[in-house]
Formats: sequence, C-alpha cells, structure tokens
Amino acid sequence: MWARIMGSQLVEIISIPKPMTINDIQYPFSIFTRAWTDEERKALGIVPYVYEGNAIENMFYTSSESSPVVEENRVVVTRSQTARDIDAIKITMKNHVSSVLQSTLAQTDWIVIREQDNGTAKPADLAQWRTDLREKAAALETAIDAKSDVAGLEAMTVFTQAMADAGKECSEFDEWPSNPRESS
Repeated sequence: MWARIMGSQLVEIISIPKPMTINDIQYPFSIFTRAWTDEERKALGIVPYVYEGNAIENMFYTSSESSPVVEENRVVVTRSQTARDIDAIKITMKNHVSSVLQSTLAQTDWIVIREQDNGTAKPADLAQWRTDLREKAAALETAIDAKSDVAGLEAMTVFTQAMADAGKECSEFDEWPSNPRESS
C-alpha cells in the first residue's frame, strides 16, 4: 500500500496502484513498480503505507489500530492487541467444553434411552466412556477456573495438527477420551 502526503498531512491512501494526476501532471501506473525508486515516488509525495505490531482477534484478544502517522519516508499505522476480560474468556471456554461434551455424549444417548425404555443394560465399555467424558469435562472446567491470567488460558488451547503429527503433547482441550467402539 501507498500513501500520498503533503508535508505532514495524509492526502490519500492508495490500496491499489493506479495512474495518478499530481500537480496537473498525469503519472502512469508504473510509478508504483520497480521502475520508480522510493526517492522518485517521495518527490511526488507518495510513500509506503505500512502496518506495525500485531493484530490478533480471537477469544483471548481484541485488536486496535492507531490513526495513520505521517513520518518522513512512510505512513505508519500501529496495531496493538488487548487481552479480553478473563471472566468472559472463562465463560466462553466452559461453554465450549459443555458443547463438546454434549455432542460427544449424544453419540451414545440411545443406550441410555434403550435402558430406560426396555431395561437393556448399557454396555460397560460405553457406560465407562460416558463417565470418563464427564470427568474430563469437569477437570477442564476446574483447570479453566484455576487460571489467573489470559496467557494461562491461552496455553490450555495451543495445539496444531503438526504438533500431533510430530508426537508432541496436545493441549488439554484435545485429549478427550476415545470412544471404545471406534477404531483408531
């Protein structure tokens, strides 16, 4: 991106290179290519428009941007991140745990209904799996409540498939008990 400036004033943000008329002179699109140097563009009042800093927008952080600041050789927008409210993050994370538990238990809810309807006992392995799932959910919620800062909550969820493929430890959220009836 580029910016057109006059002194310390931002005149225009140029997100897509285009032909321009500056001081009644028509300049071709090529002023934004390597055919022109930064110094030649600067003589016309065109400088790079850059972003600095991090912009993270997720359940842990919100992002913001400063107003553009005109410097000698560029225009800079500074991005920053701010941690969200820790209690709100905890609620979101616990809701996620509850959702995963609910959808996973739903796979075998029929065995509970069958037992209630006609007295056919639940298979022991599935009954144990359902118990293990509930225990895992309770342990996750306890771990969430025990965290005192955003970094601690964020560390609970850091996981990538590449880490798993490399045999590295998964996050606490990805270690749910496996369905004993499904092959690995």
